[in-house]
Amino acid sequence: MLKDFKIDNIYNNIDFENFKLIEKENAKLILKINTNKKIILFGANNPQLERKGWKIFLQTLKKIDKTKYFLIIFGKFWSDEILENIDIEYKNFGQVSDKKFLNLIYSSSDMFIAASIQEAFGKTWAEAMACGLPIVCFKETSAAEIIEHKLDGYVVNKIDEDKLLEGINWLASSYDHLNNKGRIRNKAKMFEAQKIANNYIEI
Repeated sequence: MLKDFKIDNIYNNIDFENFKLIEKENAKLILKINTNKKIILFGANNPQLERKGWKIFLQTLKKIDKTKYFLIIFGKFWSDEILENIDIEYKNFGQVSDKKFLNLIYSSSDMFIAASIQEAFGKTWAEAMACGLPIVCFKETSAAEIIEHKLDGYVVNKIDEDKLLEGINWLASSYDHLNNKGRIRNKAKMFEAQKIANNYIEI
């Protein structure tokens, strides 16, 4: 029906000014996170929803090397028992409304896992980018439209826990986190409120 029409795609905006680069060790110190493991971050308003990729992520956690990874999770998490049974070291911050505190959570981590299998536009991964975090996401999602594979993160080409684990392991072992933080943040400037407003005005 729309094949003969021009399509303009405008993304949601994020509060870019409240999500900044913070040195990782400083963020960990403030949050009282004492670990030398790689920190993976998973968060959403309701992180355990199926469309957020919770089931896939859970299967990935069961296979992940627990000696190498520490999990941070935020959002309306329904039960900690699942993670305790998996026996992964983790910290659950629950629902977070303070943007400065959320900025610290993003900044304390090594990567953000955007495991959604159905998503129009999840702001969490965009906020994570503003904090310099590389993103792991599935192909054919809104995040994959932005993330350049192995530059801004890792685009998983199949919805599969083993493929998701490959992405996590690659970012943990082969990615230059320090030198790419500024690049990722600059890319997130495309979500600044003024730029998004200008896109609407132009149309």
